[in-house]
Formats: sequence, structure tokens, C-alpha cells
Amino acid sequence: MDNRRPVSCPENESLASYLWNKRQEMADADGISDRLDMTLHKAYRNICESKSHIRTIKDLSQTKGVGKWTLRLFKGFFPNESEGEQALGVAGKEKGAKGTKRYLPQKNSVSYALLITLYRGTSNSCSFMRKQELIDATEASGLSKSSDRPEKGSGKPGQFSSPRDWYSGWSCMKTLIAKGLVVKSSNPAKYMLTEEGKEAAVECLVRSGLAVSTELLTTVEECTSITGMRSQAELHVAHAALVTEEINSSSVDDYSTCKSLESGEVEGQENCLAMPPYGFGQKFEDVYDVILILDDREQFARSSHGSRSKKVVDSIRSQFKIQVEVRHLPIGDGIWLARHRNLNKEYVLDFIVERKNVDDLRMSVRDHRYKDQKLRLLRCGLHKLIYLVEGDPNSSDAAESIKTACFTTEILEGFDVQRTTGLSDTVKRYGFLTQSINQYYKTHFTKSKDGNNKVCPSYDEFVKKCQDLEKMTVSDVFALQLMQVPQVTEEVALAVLDLYPTLLSLARAYSLLEGDTRAQEEMLKNQSKSISGGASRNIFKLVWGS
Repeated sequence: MDNRRPVSCPENESLASYLWNKRQEMADADGISDRLDMTLHKAYRNICESKSHIRTIKDLSQTKGVGKWTLRLFKGFFPNESEGEQALGVAGKEKGAKGTKRYLPQKNSVSYALLITLYRGTSNSCSFMRKQELIDATEASGLSKSSDRPEKGSGKPGQFSSPRDWYSGWSCMKTLIAKGLVVKSSNPAKYMLTEEGKEAAVECLVRSGLAVSTELLTTVEECTSITGMRSQAELHVAHAALVTEEINSSSVDDYSTCKSLESGEVEGQENCLAMPPYGFGQKFEDVYDVILILDDREQFARSSHGSRSKKVVDSIRSQFKIQVEVRHLPIGDGIWLARHRNLNKEYVLDFIVERKNVDDLRMSVRDHRYKDQKLRLLRCGLHKLIYLVEGDPNSSDAAESIKTACFTTEILEGFDVQRTTGLSDTVKRYGFLTQSINQYYKTHFTKSKDGNNKVCPSYDEFVKKCQDLEKMTVSDVFALQLMQVPQVTEEVALAVLDLYPTLLSLARAYSLLEGDTRAQEEMLKNQSKSISGGASRNIFKLVWGS
């Protein structure tokens, strides 16, 4: 948003100037992120290009690229705007004669923790959370000062079906629903954020300094600007309900299981998972068996003896009636195979699990091993990457760094982060995941014929590709260097490698722009949508030393 633009309709000149000046005020006061600047630029450009006179805030809301957050910037600009604001639900959400402000939970309250946890849990995958999953995640978040556990002496003995249901703060959910931030549907209940709830959660994050950056503000902008988002969310819910009906719908693992299949498969055929080979008219269950493969180095106990691992494998087999085998995997702690019943061929399905207990994760965060491991997982060729965190992060002396690692792994790097309370819960999670994956392939096996050309690799091909990843190349070293740079995630590092596989090649590209520091700083951002302006500038400083 560097240059002013001509205005097509002269009557909109003051409106465009107002937004331009607002953007300048924000930039001068606290700085402005690249994504937020892009959002404002889009609104400014469309206002300038509008050929009709924008007379009211309602007219402005119908302008392409202008969402609710941008509308709030225009509070006070339009005369007699109160009726339009009330109809649109913007500019503070005034209600009634007293002008009550939009409800925001108090920091560190249970309502505050529930709202942010629900926002984080539905930002990148499933569009809803179930009660127990939400309770567990809220407990682990550490966002509430109030106890998430039952208060002794409260209620009546035997009133609840289990101690875990005795959740002293859950009554706050009624407030969130009454205030229109959360909606409850279905039975068993699903909890989903409304658009206003998403905005409130983002505002809580920003006010509290918990947001990764002010770029989170554009999440609301994008959701309210894209048409058809509501029907897409309903499709997610319907699909999730179909999947979870096939497993134990009363289990607390329902949400996590369906979550592993929710990141895009129903949005379009181009996002379908890879399929094993099949012939015309064949059904998946008639041709293949799904086998859960666990790594032989998987440590289910501190003891070095293998008896505990055998018991875990036997427990999964007996509880869920599924096939489980132990092998030496080249990467990850668990994968799933589709084994052909007649041809004795094995194909690796599009899922892989990396399991970490909180102590392992704490150590790998400190010595940066977890970045290297995630980079290898991102490059292994499988689509659905599940990061299973076992145990309570709050029990660790590095609780905040563990939570931050989990958050960035899911939100910024696209992993499906799932949490279990302990070994027995992990065993159940493996079982439910296997059942859900099996059901997914039964449902989508023949439906993908016309729109999906991705074929699962054979097990031997998968092993060879992963072994090749073990060979440290100059590009691998360069990627690890990049990931030490602020704002550079695994995804950003891979995007840079696609453009410049070595440090030398990137330095040469910078040298061609020598003398124009601005162009050098923005070079990577302009070449890839995956690279933010901040990351682009920080990488330039690393390489060029300025």
C-alpha cells in the first residue's frame, strides 16, 4: 500500500482517503504486518475501483474485500450509521439503550480459556470440538487461573458418571453460548465458534500478547470475505459425523480421530489423499487389509525390555480387532499399510505419526532436534502428518515452550497435533485412528477415480525415499540454518529451497540486486506466497549480514 490510487467515483474520494490515513496511523504507531497490510490494501483498492457511490456502512460492507474488522475502522465516518451498524453487527456491537459493548471474557478466566482453546482447536482442521476434548485441551493450555478440576465438596456424590465429568468451570460455556460466541449442536454435543466468536478469540489473543503476530487479525477478515464459508463448515460437520458414527461415538477420542481426516479432504478432489491401486468396480475392503505398523524403537516404557511393547501391541489388537505389526521404520513412530490380499503387495497409506511424550518433546525443543525431525516428516511424501503429544505439558518445567511448539507445529506448519493423557490413552488413539483411516479408504476408494491421480507408494519405495533423506546434503544444512531465523518455519525453509537450493545460489540472487536494499529484503516474499515479509527480511539479514 505504498502509493495512492485514482478513485473511479469522485464521491468516494473522502472514503478512500480516510482508509489510507487510518492505515498510515497504524503503521506509524505500532507497525503493521504484511498480511494485515495486504488486507487493508485490498479494501482500499476495491473502494477506489468502485463505480458506485458508497453512501452507508451497509454499502461499504457489500464492497469486495471489506470484512467486519475493516468496517470497524470506519466507525464515526458515516452520518446516521447506528441503524446500519446494528443490522450488520459491527463497530462495537452496541445493544439496547445503554450501548453495551461486545462481550469479551476476562483474561485468565475459564471463559477466556475455553474461547481461545476452541479457536485454536478449530483453526486448522475440524470445525467443532466435543465437550471432553475441549475440557482436556483447556486444562492443558494453562490459560485459566481457576482450577479446571472438580472442587471438593461441590455437587452431590455420584451425581456425575465419572470424575472427569466433574468440571467446575464448564458452566462458563453457557455464558459463551448466550453471548453468541459459541453454538452447540447435535447429540453428542459439538461446540463451534460463530464468526463473532472467532473475532472475540482473536481479539483476546492480541490483547493478551498470545498471538503469533498481528497476522491473526486477518483470519477473521478472510473468513467473512469468502462466500460460501458457512456451507463449507456445515459440510465439515456432516463429514465428521459420518466418520465418527463408524467408531465409538461416546468416546472422548471421537474428535481427535475425525480431526485426522478433516484437513481438506472434503474441500475438493485435488485435496484427496493418495489411494492404493485398484481395478474397476473393486471395493477397498475386498482387496486390501489395513495394517498399523509401529516402529521397533518405539519406547512405551522406560524399561529396555520388549515385554511392555508386546503388551501394548496385543492390547491394540484385542481392543480394536485390527492388525498390528512391529518393524524398523525409517521415519516416524507409526504408519499404516494397505496390504493386497492376493498379490502380497504393500502400499503406504497417506498417514504418519510422530509420537512424543512431554519429556522427549522438551529435550528435542531445547536441542532443536524436533525441527530436523519435522523437516524430514514434511519431505517424506505422506500427506497427513500427525504429531502425537503424550502427557500433561503443565507437569514440565518448560511448559510454555512445549505449548508454543505444539501451537506453531499445528497452526504454522500444518501438522495435526493430537494430545493424549498417557500410555493407555495413546493405545486407544492408535486404535481409533486405524478404524477411522480404514473407514476413510472404504468410503473414498472408488469415488476418487475421476479426480485423484495420486497413488500410494509401495512400502519399499517409501523406505528408499526416507533413506535418501538421511543423506545430509548441502541443501539440508542450508534448511537447518534457515530454520534458526525468526519467523522461518519448516514450510518457509522448504519454499526457499525450492527457489534457491544452496546458500551460494541465494547469495548470488541478492548480489544481482545490490544497491537496492528494499528489493533485496522483499525478493523472497515476491517470489513465493509461502514466505512472509518478515521472514524475507530476516533471511536477507542472515545471508547478507546487514
